[in-house]
Amino acid sequence: MQKQSARGLSLVVVLILMSAIFLMAAFGARLTLLGEKSSRNDRDRQLAFQAAEAALSDAEMEIMGPNAAVNSRTCSFSSRSVSLFVEGCGNTTGDKGLCLNTTTEPLYKSINFEDTSTSRRYALLGEYTGGRNSGFATGTSALPAALPRYIVETLSYKRPRAKPDEQAFLVTAKGYGLNARTQVMLQSVIYKPASAGC
Repeated sequence: MQKQSARGLSLVVVLILMSAIFLMAAFGARLTLLGEKSSRNDRDRQLAFQAAEAALSDAEMEIMGPNAAVNSRTCSFSSRSVSLFVEGCGNTTGDKGLCLNTTTEPLYKSINFEDTSTSRRYALLGEYTGGRNSGFATGTSALPAALPRYIVETLSYKRPRAKPDEQAFLVTAKGYGLNARTQVMLQSVIYKPASAGC
């Protein structure tokens, strides 16, 4: 009789130990999966960040030059010249993404960066800098879901001995990760003196 109760007790102990081992294995697997998901999300965000940086660099090249693109707008940018800029934001071939800001609110909040129509109000990477986007593949494997894009807003420029109507340019760039919902937005302020030639 005592032998049977010892066997029953050892069965209970073994079942408890197996349950504990199973719970530890399940917890370890969950931690591994969460770590892998976190790494994937971080990689996706880094990809979107680098794409947004590429768009900022493209906008800086468009504003400051050198820019030998056929449709270059570099000569239209200076602290005293904002002739191509359109109130709100331009959406034609010549003024796409150029925003004359006459309000205190930043215009990037009102831009639909997801619009893919021909009347979109942002510029794509390489659109005005001679096809710099040719080496920037999207949509496959571990590449961004879409080309990065940007707008350029006028910004009143206050500095000592500045002319009263001088402008700087606020560039807002948006980059995408592998997942189109992973998005990073970066901004940069660029000043181009009126004396800077083309």
